[in-house]
Amino acid sequence: MRKPENESRTKTIKAMYTQIVNELRARILSGELTQGSRIATEYEIAQQYHVSRGTVRQALGELTREGLLERVQGSGTFVRSSVHTHEAETSLPAQKNIGVILSHATDELNMRLLRGIEQAARSRGYQVIFAYSEENDQLLARDIASLQMTTAGLILFPLSNRSIDSTIVRLKQVGFPVVLVDRYLADMDNDYVVSDNVGGGYRATEHLAILGHTRIGFAYSRAGDLRTTSVRDRWEGYRKALYEYQRPFDDSLILADLPTDAEPDTDLFDALIRRPDLPSAIFAVNDWVALEFIKAATRTGVRIPEDVAIVGFDDLSYDEHLSVPLTSIAQQGIAMGMHAATLLINRIEKHVLGEPKHIVLPTQLIVRQSCGARLQVLRAPDEKPS
Repeated sequence: MRKPENESRTKTIKAMYTQIVNELRARILSGELTQGSRIATEYEIAQQYHVSRGTVRQALGELTREGLLERVQGSGTFVRSSVHTHEAETSLPAQKNIGVILSHATDELNMRLLRGIEQAARSRGYQVIFAYSEENDQLLARDIASLQMTTAGLILFPLSNRSIDSTIVRLKQVGFPVVLVDRYLADMDNDYVVSDNVGGGYRATEHLAILGHTRIGFAYSRAGDLRTTSVRDRWEGYRKALYEYQRPFDDSLILADLPTDAEPDTDLFDALIRRPDLPSAIFAVNDWVALEFIKAATRTGVRIPEDVAIVGFDDLSYDEHLSVPLTSIAQQGIAMGMHAATLLINRIEKHVLGEPKHIVLPTQLIVRQSCGARLQVLRAPDEKPS
């Protein structure tokens, strides 16, 4: 009889463990926790997050395995002196350093990319110096100029909503090795490593069509519109699945220009989720957009998946811990980072020559409750979503 309570407690513990790991990792990699500094004790962290010391010990163990922390017997836990933050200087020659410019310091996909990059770089004798553009042109240009002086090549997460970037054009003109990651630039031909966004968008939409939905929407934010290739490719996959499964496409199915900033417009999402012509299913371009719809549904009494089914994209660590666990398309973030670093180092060392290389990694549909698959199995044969 206690099984549901035990499962709920286990999910809560996992969620807190993930939160501790992600927050400490972000503070270390951003430079807030400096190299060699002593972090709070297990007891202090346990008090801060209202968890057991065992949960804290596991979280610190994960960060130690990642090489971000080191434990000194009798003294405590410290940020490893070998951790490189965006403020770190390096004494190694430039030819043994690679630069990385990602988009956001606290984004989970960025953290996965960085882990993969560092693993691959370390295995080849390289060190990583990184920064974050925060979607700012001036920051990106400044960091590129700085890293070009101290590294042998760059891995870049391109800015959103553009098809070309003048700073990357200049790097190509001088023959400086560059590999793009997560997305490419439509009007430039570069080395890049990305997910199969077309295939992922297709599988998300196909899954909803197979569940019986005929009006399937596509939602994306103003932070990444159709000029952003990862968004555009997911939209292309969505369109392809609609066509092949003979589902209608019209503008009323597209929920565009949505705010998903630090303080999203809750009234807007509440109004959207209550629309009388809301699609019976929504493919959200990423898990952040999907989360805003789930929160709006909670606020307004709309049921997921009974009233609207939702599928996201990214498969972030919190997805399985939401009030309605989120069905999502999983990306191989760590593998993407490893491939990008390997390709860049092979360019630096002249093992790869010639035309730009395009590496596309497969995605995977992770089915949970938000899509209504379980509901569909339990539903009477004559009951179908509209």
